[in-house]
Amino acid sequence: MALALSVDPWASEYESALQLDEEPDDGAPDFPVRTDVETDEWRLMIPEFTPLPSPVAFIDGVQRVELRVLTDQEGKRVFGAFASLGVGTVFAAEGEPRLAPERPLRALAFSSGANDDPWIVDCGTTSLVFEVHSSPESGYKGVKEALGHHRLDRETRLGRRLVDEGHALIIMDGRLRFTPGRGFAVGLTKTLHYMYLVAPEVNLLKDVRPQTRTPVFAISFKDEPRYSWYTRLAEPRPIDHNLAGVVRLETMASIGIEAAVRLADLTTVHLPRFASSPIWDARAPQNLYPFAALEQRLRHELGDHAWVRRAIEAHIMGGGP
Repeated sequence: MALALSVDPWASEYESALQLDEEPDDGAPDFPVRTDVETDEWRLMIPEFTPLPSPVAFIDGVQRVELRVLTDQEGKRVFGAFASLGVGTVFAAEGEPRLAPERPLRALAFSSGANDDPWIVDCGTTSLVFEVHSSPESGYKGVKEALGHHRLDRETRLGRRLVDEGHALIIMDGRLRFTPGRGFAVGLTKTLHYMYLVAPEVNLLKDVRPQTRTPVFAISFKDEPRYSWYTRLAEPRPIDHNLAGVVRLETMASIGIEAAVRLADLTTVHLPRFASSPIWDARAPQNLYPFAALEQRLRHELGDHAWVRRAIEAHIMGGGP
């Protein structure tokens, strides 16, 4: 008998948006989760329309490895990479959105806790300063971790600045890592690595449709508790798997459950209008149009990869740093 197959709609050059590991043996999540914070009845929520604040600030970032390197420190092999990073904001309002990229960052990331002075690389008439960042992890896993932490730190700083400027709604690509202040801030996870719900609550996800959501639930993370919910950004095709287009959103629990429910309703009603089309984006619909446009602009701001790589190689050949 042939297997019944369903399709993962993201383009094959990207990893799947659905990367769930097998359930734990006892079926219990790693983090304590409460599903009764909004309602005692776990059911599909259909929010009423609420106006969208203007502008909405979307935060995202990109990173690009320019050159992988190796070195020895105290007789131990250390892995590293020269990389360029970009973070920025899209301010979406009626009419033309405004892209606001930050100045590109340059980093030299090392594994195994290695350290060094900044490397200043001449590129034509300019100089690129590669600040050193490291992770205690070994191998290229440590390099990836060091780069990821550096980028997230810059995105978080940007988010805090936007909070200080009084923006009413900030949407961050990925986990939320700053408190929203007097406004709203939400993190949007488009790749599902972990399922925070278990049966029977998790069974509701297949029934979620655009402009509907799960009830808000609480996750007791070690750094700071968060309120979270799932919604779907676009209707899946009949051949897609039953979680296609589903995203998880979160905000800090410090805003209180009433504010979290208002934010859940607001994002559930309005995010589908920002969902990308598979005609235009290979990670549709989860890679929202503002995120996709910002990523494209940020990659342009990083400069030509071949040009940067040749400059780094010439600098190393000259003895660096």
